[in-house]
Amino acid sequence: MKQVYAVPKALQPRATHYCPGCTHGIAHKLVAEAIDELGVRDRTVGVAPVGCAVFAYDYFDCDFQQASHGRAPAVATGIRRALPDAVVFAYQGDGDLASIGAAEIVHAAMRGERITVIFINNAIYGMTGGQMAPTTLVGQKTTTSPAGRKLEHAGSPIRIAEMLSTIPGAAYVARVALSSPAHVARAKRA
Repeated sequence: MKQVYAVPKALQPRATHYCPGCTHGIAHKLVAEAIDELGVRDRTVGVAPVGCAVFAYDYFDCDFQQASHGRAPAVATGIRRALPDAVVFAYQGDGDLASIGAAEIVHAAMRGERITVIFINNAIYGMTGGQMAPTTLVGQKTTTSPAGRKLEHAGSPIRIAEMLSTIPGAAYVARVALSSPAHVARAKRA
């Protein structure tokens, strides 16, 4: 019989704390599948953010380190430099990466650090109730912008992937979605 689904070995078989409909679980599964397929679980180190994915270390079956708010790329850089054979990834949301951590990700890319950063953009601060984030779209309603984000008050949303793609040290940048099976398949290829 053909197996159509299995929990990746790099993912702990347990329920998560994420809200119903949140795509963190899908993203975790894709990352864990990649770790398994590459055969690097024994030398993988993840860096957990502040925000919704703060408990990522409970869900992945590999070494993990917690970072201060916005500092996951800096922590990942330190780990990679101390353990040059490690496969190091940071997992961050938009509040963590695009707000307080913007300088960290830009400078890691400028230096061409040999780390992977997975950026989950849900266009709000999800963990604290859905406030406007640097990535909130113009017109998008949030708890702190009930009439929608206005250009004249909040400026344009930051397009992190597009910004990082212009930096020579960034080896690979892709913007993908997890909103349909086709998008999930594309994200896995990314």
